[in-house]
Formats: sequence, structure tokens, C-alpha cells
Amino acid sequence: MNISFHLHYRTTYGEVVGIAYYFENNEVFNYPLQSYDGENWSGTLNTDLPSTLYYKYVILSEGKVNLSEWGKYRKLDVFDGINLFAEDSWRPRANENNVYVSTAFSEAIFRRKINKTKSRNVVNNAKNQIRFKLNTTSIQSHLCFGVIGNIPELGAWKTPKLMDDRNYPEWSIDIPVENSYLQIEYKYVIVDPLDLSIKIWEHGDNRKCSFALNEKQKNQIVISDSFFRFEDQKWRGAGVAIPVFSLRSEKDFGIGEFTDLKLLTDWAASTGMNLIQVLPVNDTIANKSWLDSYPYAAISVFALHPLYINVPQIAAFADKGVEKQFKQDQKMLNKLEKVDFEKVLELKFKYLNILFEQEYATIQTDKAFQKFLKDNENWLPSYGIFCHLRDKYETCNFTTWPEYAVFNDKVIKTLNTPTYDGYRKIVFYYFVQYHADKQLREAKEYARSKGIVLKGDLPIGIYRYSCDAWVAPDLYNMSEQAGAPPDDYAVLGQNWGFPTYNWEKMAVDGFAWWKQRMQILSRYFDAMRIDHILGFFRIWQIPTDQIEGTMGSFKPRMPMSLQELENFGIHGDLSRYTEPYLTEDRIFTLFGEDANDIFKQFFTKSDGRIIFKPTLNTQQKIHHFVSENPNYEQYEKILFGLISDVLLLAEPNSHGQYFNPRITLTTTYSFGQLDKRTQAAFKALYNEYFFSRHDQFWKEQAIWKLPAIMDASDMLICGEDLGMIPDSVPGVMKEMNIMSLEIQRMPKGNEKFGNASKYPYFSVCSPSCHDMSTIRGWWQADHENAKDFYYNYLHGFGLTPMDCLPDIVQAILDDHLSSPSMLCIVPLQDWLALDKNLRKADAFSEQINEPSNPKHYWRYRFHMPIEDLQKATDLNLNIRELVAKSGRIN
Repeated sequence: MNISFHLHYRTTYGEVVGIAYYFENNEVFNYPLQSYDGENWSGTLNTDLPSTLYYKYVILSEGKVNLSEWGKYRKLDVFDGINLFAEDSWRPRANENNVYVSTAFSEAIFRRKINKTKSRNVVNNAKNQIRFKLNTTSIQSHLCFGVIGNIPELGAWKTPKLMDDRNYPEWSIDIPVENSYLQIEYKYVIVDPLDLSIKIWEHGDNRKCSFALNEKQKNQIVISDSFFRFEDQKWRGAGVAIPVFSLRSEKDFGIGEFTDLKLLTDWAASTGMNLIQVLPVNDTIANKSWLDSYPYAAISVFALHPLYINVPQIAAFADKGVEKQFKQDQKMLNKLEKVDFEKVLELKFKYLNILFEQEYATIQTDKAFQKFLKDNENWLPSYGIFCHLRDKYETCNFTTWPEYAVFNDKVIKTLNTPTYDGYRKIVFYYFVQYHADKQLREAKEYARSKGIVLKGDLPIGIYRYSCDAWVAPDLYNMSEQAGAPPDDYAVLGQNWGFPTYNWEKMAVDGFAWWKQRMQILSRYFDAMRIDHILGFFRIWQIPTDQIEGTMGSFKPRMPMSLQELENFGIHGDLSRYTEPYLTEDRIFTLFGEDANDIFKQFFTKSDGRIIFKPTLNTQQKIHHFVSENPNYEQYEKILFGLISDVLLLAEPNSHGQYFNPRITLTTTYSFGQLDKRTQAAFKALYNEYFFSRHDQFWKEQAIWKLPAIMDASDMLICGEDLGMIPDSVPGVMKEMNIMSLEIQRMPKGNEKFGNASKYPYFSVCSPSCHDMSTIRGWWQADHENAKDFYYNYLHGFGLTPMDCLPDIVQAILDDHLSSPSMLCIVPLQDWLALDKNLRKADAFSEQINEPSNPKHYWRYRFHMPIEDLQKATDLNLNIRELVAKSGRIN
């Protein structure tokens, strides 16, 4: 049998279009196609046996694949005695329509009923057959796609042929034809299957194709098209954002739980929303203290958080006394305004252990439990052992463990066996993960059934003393720490303490760790926010002997040579710029009557200059000294500031030959003491280094990493691209089909406030996020900027209200909902701000995180049960009307 291919794709000189193909259970081969004009590419494969062919189009150079089309391998069924003709179009990665075949749309927003429509057309024994295939989801569940065309077999432009959705999101229909010479014009239409009436015709010119077939053989033409061509119809949706731990219901246990997502789903659906966004949900129990409340420092990127399990959903307590005590503890915890992380941890694990012992015999023969163990055997045993050893040695810092500090396969063989005394304690963590997995997957499926997308959050880093770092330390640079450069919300930057990624090592196996991470996340979510996506371009690296983010540099980077510095007019004794600029006047000004004591403890003189003592010349050294001498605590931050009062950072291991400008150097005291000429030189150097020099370099870094990660799942992907954004980022995100994030108070460009009416369609917009105050909190805390916003953006008149009234909140939300952004996601606190009777009295207590505080206690809890929120008729009606008015209801 012959399998012929035709593709229209305009190439540049030296490019060859080919197919990467394989038959069932065989290796992948590359087959170059031929072209007479560099645009029309064709070729023929021969096979003797009926089979299934999988293929995708690629660009070849010297026989190697340089570029692959977007999407999964195409599929062709090869039948004995039938020649196949594949008429295809290249699927570009940079096509926003690709998101409509993500599971966010195919399984939730445009979910179709299980009993799928079957084609009314029955394929007969005609000599030739045309199979039309359309890959799309953008249709309401009660309607179907059809095809109509110029030949009688396609209804002669009068009666459409109904397509089959059994392989949704692929639609198909087989049309028998007798003619061997075909000139076809056709369009796809949206049809009511009850009466075959056409509701929407495809926009644009007719699609066309021509075939001359072998009259002596049977032939099948397969015409594959991507996406229905709407005239100017772009789907837009609305959603709500809230961390799982912040949810409150009558049945949880002092903290939000996965089961609460079902209640929130009902509320979101009733108000016309399409999406629920949460913060990371991985296990963060490292130190068994409130410090573990930080959701971005997981001890495993694969394990779910045990505290989000609803205990009664596991099983009923056999002991009625235990059940009574559980309810008393539940009542006590649910009365608290905020999450008491340590108390919840203590009590929830108490009851999880009780149920584990109660159900232990049952799970040994539970097929679902055993399947879970089998499906997750590549990470679950090491995680269970890690948790057990953390408990045994009372620390997650595996480098201090007396045994098993270094992971290897022997650890698994020795401990993950019933002959090990602590095996039962390891199985406890399998039990916990099994039920966490079960409850979150049930929440996801419930959300899907209501047309609601669950959107997760992928942290950019891993915790330094995590199971991930223990198992595969070679994947990370354990001697480095990551963070974020300064911005308006953290003027000293952020130090997350995470190790940076060893991308070269990760690339050896095609980024398998990242692929597995994305695949496991897709088990629970249909959309994903990638935290700090700029980290795939470059990450902010802070020396381990420093604490504040101002002392960091981007990695990877291209430091400047001595000659380059001289070209900018910076030369001479560079220690003036690389060492803190200290004067006696400044020291006495900063420390007042304690200046002599401070000078004696921390400073000395060398060659007539004031310098820090060698034993106290880094922020870490100062912090250690202050921790042992707390009477100096009040001056610690000032001393940190003096340490960072430099203009150039010497590139490590360059022997004084290469340097990097310090971030925000123009804000330093040292810069202010320079003459005007040198200030201008440093400004020019700074702008070149941070805003031009690395652009192409960082673009190449992202393009190297992102495709494999993006292709690992079918989730809708959004990137948090806020902060100091290289010029190459928007283009790469568009090329990778990653939606951008638009926050009005963190605008891109030179605007003071983001203009929602100008947001790009392929974006997520929000009035606030977890790293900043709510609308009301900002309005009250920063009233001068609020006045500016009120008069110049909202065009208000009269005195600016001191309180952010519901009318102002509604104007802000209406502005966002009316924006072009595909998704408008609003924090739950901001939705509640629409109702003066329901919103929380203290607006400041609704802020989830303080990014400037690395020791922040993440404990915000929504102030009313979701059951009560569901009954808030006036508020819910108002929200639904706002969403509907903006055109964001399906």
C-alpha cells in the first residue's frame, strides 16, 4: 500500500520538510519530502502490512530534525489494498488557537457528554473515500460540527454532513465518492444535530483541494484541518483565585481541604465563572513548624500536601470516642480567624495515623491502592522513606543524618521492605498520598463536570532540603541560592534560598524530570501557572554568603571585561566600586550615639579607608554575629545596607578580570557620591548590561528548555512574567503559546497603572494577586496613589473616598472583565469586596503574602464558610451579571 503526503509550507533556503514517523512499537524514522517550489511538499511511503502509522511534520537539516510542528503525532490507519493520501497543514506552535485543544477546554469548558454524537453518514463500499478531520473544541455541547461543499456527496452547499465526535477534540466524517478526479471546495459549519440547521458558517474563502486518484485501486483521502475559522469570535472567561489552605467550610479542619474545591466549584459555576486558581499544593512539611506554611518550598514536587486531606472522607472512625474528639477538635480549629499551622499539623496527623492503623489490613488487598503504588513507583518510595527519616532524625536536613545522608538504590532496597522495622511508618506516607491523590482528582473531575477548570501553580524552585535534592542532587546547583531582583513590592529583592537548576545535567535525558513534573501536575489540573517564568530565561542568583537580593546577579550571564568597563569610561582603582563606600560621617549619622561601639565591632581601616572587618564582611557573617549578640539586632538591616553599598560585583573565579553591575546601583549612597561624568558612565553601563546585552542570549536559553516542558502535558499554560522583563520574553512566550499575566498595579512598560482595555488577548488579567494587597487594602494603605488612580484612571470626581466603596471595587472589576484578556481571574477577597455587608472589616488582614518578608507566615483564611457564600444571593447575582455583561459566560 502507498501512503502519500502533501503539505503546503513555505521554507527558506536550505530547509527541507519531512516527516518523523513510526509504525506501532517501532523506532522513529525521518523521511524527507520533495518540493518543486519550496512551498508544496510531497512524498510517498510504501508498506506491505496493515498497521497504524504515527507521524508529524518536521524541518530537516542534514538529516537531523531542526524543528517539529506543534502537537502530538498524527495517526493514520493503514488498510490492506487501500492507498492513502494525507492532505495536511503545518501546525505552528505559535498559534493561540492551540490552547483550545488543551484539557482546560476539551475536558472542562467545552466538555461534551459521554454519549458522544455518531455520524449519520455510513461509509459504503465505494471505490474512494474522503475522511475530513477537524481538530477543535470551540463549540457548545448541544451543537456539532459539520462539513458542506460543492460536490453532491458534500450536500452541494445545501445540506451539511454531520461530523463524528467520538475522538473529541477531533471531529471526523467519512464521505464515499466514485469519481477519481476531484475538485473539492468545502467549509466547516456549526450544526444543530436535531434538525441539521446551520447555526454558523466558517469565515473566509472556501477551503480547496484537488486529487487525481488511481482508478484501478481503492483510495482514501484524509484531509486534516486545525480549528474552525470564526469571523471575529474570541472566547473569554472569568475565574476566582484562592489558596487551598485559605478556604473555609463547615466540614474542614482548621485549614482548607481538597474537598472544599467542590463547594467552590458550585459557587463559581453559579456565578458564571469558568476557572478556579490555587497556589501550589505540594507537601511542604520540612520542619514541622509554622515556617512550613510557605507553599513554594515543597519537600517534593510530586507529593501532595497531607494537610489538605479531608479526614472523614478516608473512612469513618471505628472508635466513637475518637470520632467525638475529632469533632471537638474540628470545632475548635474552625473557630480560629487564621490557620494555626502547627496545631492543624499536630491534630490532623494524629487522626491520619489512627485511620491508617484502622485501615492497614484493608489497604494490603485494595486494588486501587496497589495500583497507585505501581503507578508512582518512580517517586513515591523515595518520598515515603525521606519523610520517615525526617521524622526519625527530627530534621529534613539530610546532610546531617547519621545514616542514608546520600541517596542511592540501596536505600530503597534496604528500607522499602516489610523486613525493615520502620516499614509500616513508610507505608503510612503511601497511605496519606493515596488519599490526597484520590481527593484532589475527584475535585478535578467534579469541576470538569461543571465546566470549571482547576488551575494549579508550579513553583520555579525546589526546597534545599527536599526529597528532590536528596534523591538527585546532581540536577541542582546546591552551592547556589535563587531569588528575585528588587521591585516595588520587595525593594531589597527576594532570597528564596532554593538551589538553582543544573540545566546542562537536566538536558542530558531531554528534561525528563520536568516532563514527569508536568505530567503529574496534569493529573490534578487542566491549567497551570508557571511561577516566575523568567527563571527559564535567567534566574536571580545570590551568593550564599549574602542574604538580601540586592547582592545577586542573573544566571547565566555575560560579565563585562576590564576593557569593556574602560570603554564606558570606568577605570582606575576599581575597589572604589567593588567595596562598600564607607565614611566616618555616614557611620556616625546612621548609628548616632552607638557609632563608636559599632565602629569598634564591625569596621577597621586599611590604607586610609574604612572597611568591614574580614570576620564580618558579608551579610551572613553579620547575621551570625547578631544572632549571638542580640543587642546589635536593631542595626542589622543598616549593616546589611552598608555591605551592599557597591556598584560592581566581581565575577567569581575571574581573578579580577570580569565584573557585573549591581542591581539598582543608582539608588546607592556610593553612586550619589560620584561626579556627574562617572554617574553617566555607570548609567550607560547599567542600561547596556541589564536591558540589551543579554537579550538574545537569554532568549536562546528559554527556547532550549521550554519546548520539552510545554509538550509534556495538555494543560493550558500561563506564565507569571512580572518584574524586570527582558525584551525577548514576550516573543518567546508567544512562540511557546504561553499566556502572559497582567496585574494593573505591576504594569509592563512605563505606565503607572496598567490599562486593562489595552491588554493582549492571549493573557490573564487580575486586579491583584497573593503577593500584594487586595484592592481595598491597597486603596487604604496607599491613598495618594489611590487618588491618582481614582481621578486619572477611573475619572472620578469630588473627594476621593478614604474607604474603597463597593462602587469603586465594581468599577475596577468591570474594567478588568471588559478587557480583551482571554481570562480575568479575581481573588476571592476582591469579589467579596463588592458587598459592604459580606466583605471582611479589616482589609489589611486579607493579604496572603508579604514578599519582602522571607519569614512570612502564610495563614490567611477566608472569613466565611463557602456554604454561606453560596447563599449570598445578592452578591452572586451581581457577580453573574458583571460576568455576563462582559461576554465571559459561555
